[in-house]
Amino acid sequence: MSGSSVLVWRKGSNLISAGHHLITSDRRFLLQSFNLQLRGAKITDQGDYTCQIGDGSLGDLIHTVEILIPPNLQIIPPENQVTAKQGGSVLFECQATGNPAPIVQWSKKDGILPSGLQVESGSTLSLNDLQKQHAGMYQCTASNGIGQPATSEVKLQVLYPPEVHVVRSWYNTGDSLEAKLSCLINADPPAEVLWYQNSFPLQPTDKRSITSSGTTSTLTIRNVQFSDFGNYSCVVLNSIGRDKKYIEISGKPGVAEIISPGFSNPNSYRLTWNVQSVFPIVEAKILFRRLLINTTYHHHDQWHDMIVRPNEVSFNSESTERLQQYQLNGLVADSVYECLIQTKSQYGYSELSNLHQWFTSRVGRQIESVGARLSSFFSTIVLLVVFIGYKIVYRY
Repeated sequence: MSGSSVLVWRKGSNLISAGHHLITSDRRFLLQSFNLQLRGAKITDQGDYTCQIGDGSLGDLIHTVEILIPPNLQIIPPENQVTAKQGGSVLFECQATGNPAPIVQWSKKDGILPSGLQVESGSTLSLNDLQKQHAGMYQCTASNGIGQPATSEVKLQVLYPPEVHVVRSWYNTGDSLEAKLSCLINADPPAEVLWYQNSFPLQPTDKRSITSSGTTSTLTIRNVQFSDFGNYSCVVLNSIGRDKKYIEISGKPGVAEIISPGFSNPNSYRLTWNVQSVFPIVEAKILFRRLLINTTYHHHDQWHDMIVRPNEVSFNSESTERLQQYQLNGLVADSVYECLIQTKSQYGYSELSNLHQWFTSRVGRQIESVGARLSSFFSTIVLLVVFIGYKIVYRY
């Protein structure tokens, strides 16, 4: 360098040094011979730095400085928890800084996002038509390849009206016994539970008690009398809404469950069913009819209505379940039948059972000794006959 030339450092139009003298007041700059050193670099320090000798006729040497900064972020709203009502909406924003500009992604720690995606990109996350399953911890992650990704979390609480489910909608009991009616509650915020009998509110007495354990409310009635029979309701309410479910206490039998196989002998059928009843079954009403099926038509024969005294095979005093049977005779061979059952105790008839169907075998073919393989076979055939409306001839 000639004796009259001076080395100058500048950033843009701002002069930093001339010769061996620092011009800038920024104490982070140091001169080491003709080299310029910067300590504690900040994002504002990035840019072009020019080294010039004399008047610049010998050319300039330009150094470009880029400051790489790991990501930093902040979730808005800044609260750790956000509360919204079911059906409402929320907007989360993740403000991220860093160089290069970070990529921002949203996820839900305990499941997928309401959109059905595992991850969504963007600085904002909009959640609309909120449901209770949308509650949980949401996480924002910012990354730019410098250092470790930055993360922050916000918890969403969704308030919704209560939902009530009953353990049993019907309770069969008898005199001097105890009845326990329970309802399961799902609510946020917590709900108040009220019990009613035939629309009249119930309060705890020596005879009745109301207890709560976790999400279950139980009404216990001791020494049940006829006056305790009727409809009970479990009413649950919170600041968002209310729900109600009904439970009946009755001396009537429960709905019979027919468990007979889907096939029978040509002219007889042993009808077997389970029924829950504390009191003995005094009679049963059996309604059955034949399905008239041809290649061109498919209709029902008239109902046969029978009042019978069933044979009780067993009684479980703990579950109050009774296994009962009755044999139907005079059936037409090679036919499809269907039936319904109602059972009666001293307090009246039960509701009708579900419709049950079976198939009678051909004349001369007894099937009582045939095993489970035929049971499955004939059950399938009954469904096929009813569905397609054709009469099928079997060869054995």
